[in-house]
Amino acid sequence: MVNRKITNSSIFIVPRGSTEWKGNEAGWITASGWAAAGEQLWGDALVATTDGVFKPDESRLFPRTKAIQSDSFSSGSSKKNIRKIVPEFLITAYKDWKLKNSKPAVWPIEKDDLLKEKNLKLVWQRHDLFSGPGRKLADKYKVPLITSVEALAVWEAAKWGVKRPGWGSWLENKFEAKALKESDLVCCVSSELKEKVLSLGVDPNKVIITPNRVDSSLFNPEVSGKEIIKKYNLSGKRVIGWTGSFRSFHGIDHIIEAFSLIEERYPDVVLMLVGDGNQMTDIKNLIQTNNLEDKVILTGKQEFTDIPQFVSNFDIAIVSARSAKGFHYSPLKLREYKALGKAVIAPRAGELPQLFVDKQDLLLYDTGNVTDLSGKIEELLTNIDLKTRLEKNSVNWFQNEGAWIHELKRVCELLKISY
Repeated sequence: MVNRKITNSSIFIVPRGSTEWKGNEAGWITASGWAAAGEQLWGDALVATTDGVFKPDESRLFPRTKAIQSDSFSSGSSKKNIRKIVPEFLITAYKDWKLKNSKPAVWPIEKDDLLKEKNLKLVWQRHDLFSGPGRKLADKYKVPLITSVEALAVWEAAKWGVKRPGWGSWLENKFEAKALKESDLVCCVSSELKEKVLSLGVDPNKVIITPNRVDSSLFNPEVSGKEIIKKYNLSGKRVIGWTGSFRSFHGIDHIIEAFSLIEERYPDVVLMLVGDGNQMTDIKNLIQTNNLEDKVILTGKQEFTDIPQFVSNFDIAIVSARSAKGFHYSPLKLREYKALGKAVIAPRAGELPQLFVDKQDLLLYDTGNVTDLSGKIEELLTNIDLKTRLEKNSVNWFQNEGAWIHELKRVCELLKISY
């Protein structure tokens, strides 16, 4: 008789394909962070998608590239022409139909005896308009199902002006609310999101808030960025830094305008913007208009696993937002900055003023106010005691509560899961 070793494990389901969600890399990063915490707790974790089963160190680099496919509603060559003749709500209906039909009847995680020699502790699932096989797997292996909610699909889309006349409420109740009600625990990234989840009739006793955390195997105070110093000639420079996607709602132009107000007084200071996106051309033009080409470093898009090396060189790290209106997010970059022990400037928006103490945990500025943002940057450039206090408190936050493993342990304790 062969003695097979049974491995403790956990499943983390992302109900999309590994090539999807381009532009929403944060969704993959968050899911992979939870999975990495599972790997830390039990020695093994699987990330399940519609097209495969992966380890956390693979999925944190998703979406993978794929060959360009022709699609009558989404291909670049025909998109503009299609939108001229087809009403927007029909395009949305088509996309919803396509997404629903992209879910396999049997997922890869359910095949090939992948779980045969594993002692499952839990099934975690990222919320989406149409969920994955989380409930089915949790029932099969008699473990709890945790659903993580970063956004409610119909609700958030409506905030961006996406209209679903006649079927939006039906989708929300038939699919989104149903999946949440079937979960054993629902984890929301903010209190505003929690309130919306509760409005769908989900049991309040199984809804908690789990703000975004970091993958401590990547983001921690010990990260070195020596190679970045050499590559970008940062020796002797003080770096004001930002990371993310170049999208309008981030208000990157506000950062540049704020920097332009003070940069002449501090010749050793540079601004480093790490990322790319559809606002890149506008940002480059703004940099040229303000004659900042020698003071602003645009690194372009970087692999997520390399981001900690860039952030380790920031003297001041910025979280930005164009407006505080409808700010229901839990900024991941803020936690990444703090995990590396940085002094952070963030907007006075959403839950941030409630979660973090001004001038103790970070420095808050009035969202959308370029002059105030500029003043806060200058305050940290000149007030070394304040900057040092923020850096020290960032490290303390990381050590006490800042990693995904802290949240996963809390979930386990609530559900009485051993670890």
